[in-house]
Amino acid sequence: LGQIDSSGVYAADGHFSARVMMRHHGQLSGAEASQRFGVCRTLRDLPDVAKAYSSGMVGTDQIRRLARVWSNPRVREFVPACEHEFLHAATSMEFPDFDSFCGQWEQAVDADGAHKQAEKRWQRRNIHPTQDFDGMWNINGRMMSLDGAEFYEILSRLADAERLTDIETAQDEYGDEWRLHLPRTAAQLRYDAFMTLIRRGAAARPGGGIAEVVTNVVIDQRSFEQQLALLCGVEPEPVIPADVAAAIIGGTRFSRTASGTWINPAEIVAQALTGQLRRVVINSASVVIDVGRSQRLFTGSPRLAAMLQATRCYWHGCWTPATKCQIDHITPFRDGGQTNPANGQPACRGHNLIKEKGYHTRRNPDGTWTIQRPDGSTVPPHTSQWHQPRAG
Repeated sequence: LGQIDSSGVYAADGHFSARVMMRHHGQLSGAEASQRFGVCRTLRDLPDVAKAYSSGMVGTDQIRRLARVWSNPRVREFVPACEHEFLHAATSMEFPDFDSFCGQWEQAVDADGAHKQAEKRWQRRNIHPTQDFDGMWNINGRMMSLDGAEFYEILSRLADAERLTDIETAQDEYGDEWRLHLPRTAAQLRYDAFMTLIRRGAAARPGGGIAEVVTNVVIDQRSFEQQLALLCGVEPEPVIPADVAAAIIGGTRFSRTASGTWINPAEIVAQALTGQLRRVVINSASVVIDVGRSQRLFTGSPRLAAMLQATRCYWHGCWTPATKCQIDHITPFRDGGQTNPANGQPACRGHNLIKEKGYHTRRNPDGTWTIQRPDGSTVPPHTSQWHQPRAG
């Protein structure tokens, strides 16, 4: 595609662009052709990323996500200058984190444009049910990032409750083979949870109020103040794109829920002013709550503070959200480990248990994790390490 585009050969057949020629000969949809063309242009402008992609160091999903950033004309000129940071993020982060990194970088560099678009996005919010010829219904819609995060969390909790009901029923009837007899798929559980949500809302007494839903949102102080300045009509200080990328990678710039869902900072500030959500603003001091040795289990504020240090289970490759995790003692309680956020990290139930079977974990000074197998070897933290020469 890049060769077709640069050579102009598409014009000989009467095509107006390389994208149109590829769409025709590849029998592609318009959306797929446009997406591939965006990837082509992105790789053209980012030669180091292109090399990493061709060698298998970076996946196609990461490249397509980066192409979406490149497609924003207001930030496109800054992307090449941050190529090293994007490449580092693409090779060192799992995809959900890289996706969040791209969103945060784009919003920060295009803060004024993103702020102006917030009201337009609010006006475009909608839910649109349509019925197919076979009688089935499709539900399409657009939600603001904070509303969407709240909806996703509520739906996930209800789906988990539905799944626990299925597990208990299957265990009672089939014993140890219960996993083979779960009646509903994950998609069916989400559907049933959604219908439960709708029916509960319909059955609620008018004027009876709405049940409180707490959404923990984490944002750094500088981002909060920048958005507040924009809201008040004050021109914020200019940002340096490369510094923004480094800050996101280094963990000093963030705007997300506790489970890692990226939230537009403008929405966080707007909601914070109305007092409708719990606000956790972490500055460079990173204040830690310490409850000492008197408490074995992480509960209350210590649990919340430990959970907000990560978005998912710390085990490499595990995507269980922190909101569904237990809080694991890094240094075991029996070995003198304290119950405070500095010694706590979200771990799913399975990986909290497997740690007791000969595995050893250690949090490194840069915040990454080293996981050692019972035989002394280490679990690779990400796929880019698979390409490094290893003995044997």
